[in-house]
Amino acid sequence: MRAFVLFFSLVFWVFAGTAQAQSVIPLSEKGGLFAAYVVPRDDFDRVDVQLIVLSGEYDDPEPSGTAHLTEHLAAFSADATILRKPRERDIYATTHNVSTVYTNSGVPSDIEMLLQLSRAVLDTPSLPAGFAESEIDIVQRETQLRERQSPLRWLRRIALQNLYGSLRGRANNTIEDLPKLNLETAYQFHETHYAPSNVTLIVSGKIEPEKAEELVARIFGDTEPSETPQKPWLDHKPDPELRFIERIKSDKLAHDTVQFAKFVDFEDRSTSIDMQGAFFIASDILKERLYKALYYQDERFFSVDADWFLAKNADLELTIDLHLMPGFSLDAAHSHLTETLANLLNEPITKDEINQARQMHVVAARNATRRPVAFLSFLKNVASDGFPPITPSVFVDILNDTTDQDVIDFAEKVIKPAATSVVLAEKAE
Repeated sequence: MRAFVLFFSLVFWVFAGTAQAQSVIPLSEKGGLFAAYVVPRDDFDRVDVQLIVLSGEYDDPEPSGTAHLTEHLAAFSADATILRKPRERDIYATTHNVSTVYTNSGVPSDIEMLLQLSRAVLDTPSLPAGFAESEIDIVQRETQLRERQSPLRWLRRIALQNLYGSLRGRANNTIEDLPKLNLETAYQFHETHYAPSNVTLIVSGKIEPEKAEELVARIFGDTEPSETPQKPWLDHKPDPELRFIERIKSDKLAHDTVQFAKFVDFEDRSTSIDMQGAFFIASDILKERLYKALYYQDERFFSVDADWFLAKNADLELTIDLHLMPGFSLDAAHSHLTETLANLLNEPITKDEINQARQMHVVAARNATRRPVAFLSFLKNVASDGFPPITPSVFVDILNDTTDQDVIDFAEKVIKPAATSVVLAEKAE
């Protein structure tokens, strides 16, 4: 997940030029919830309720996949409780790495029902006989299909298991654990992680703040503060000297593949709040330089993909997938990747690069206000880390307040030697 930075002010105003100023308003009457907010906006005739459980796949116990199964059970149980019709509609929830998000949307007159559906997610799942058991099979099929469609998930999992020395949390046994999925563990996960103090609520759209305050207080007022679950995956910090290499051969692959993972520990940071502008700008600059060196200027690579994750405690995880053209050896590709990464900053980062990356994110943020789905994604991004949600305009301010030196310092830290894990995967004939 990519997390945005935020300020600690209570109200965040959207940038000039929109039809109406929009604000993120914290609700004081929220029962035992970790946090609750209302984001009024009149430009769309709709209202959305996002209930964010601050736990996801990284919090999986044994077996992994439990968070995903719990999501299904909680969503359909809420439908059965409020609508009296489980599976009447498509599932409206998604399990992410560090959160599980339930989104209920409708016209403004539906707001009370939408909040009741969200509140029901926190109750112990209750489903008709045989229904819960059938969800195990559905989750298994969903996961197997996703893995078949993208074997890189499997390679990345191997790289992360070797990086962190763990089969749980960031490195999981998704496929291997599927036969072990069970309702007892899912119900225990729900009891532990769906505690009110581990949940953030965001009500956005065409609604008066006073109305949202009254409804949230009434519908969630019976929830009580509770102990928040531990996040053991946040303690996964590999030995900085680790340089792990594993070789495999598989008929799952379309091309010989190098899967690379790197962990960067910002030792002097306990939070990523003030790093987000530099993170977004620097990561885009480094990614563009990497793509240019390995793809646009080197015809031996069939494809290149890089993904960045900055955790709330300022741990950075970089993963790179390289698919090779025939005749390019895995060892040569690995060496070339290592050398390229080490030399990415041989040419100093220029003002033009920084301004271009900054402007790209400014435009994306402004466009997010024009599409409801993108706006919701913006709100839930930092909220999924337990921070207050932000509007796109705040992110624009963050980008503009990020100095060139902030970007350069961040990039230099990323490039320095750190723990790495590599899988050299050969396509089986």
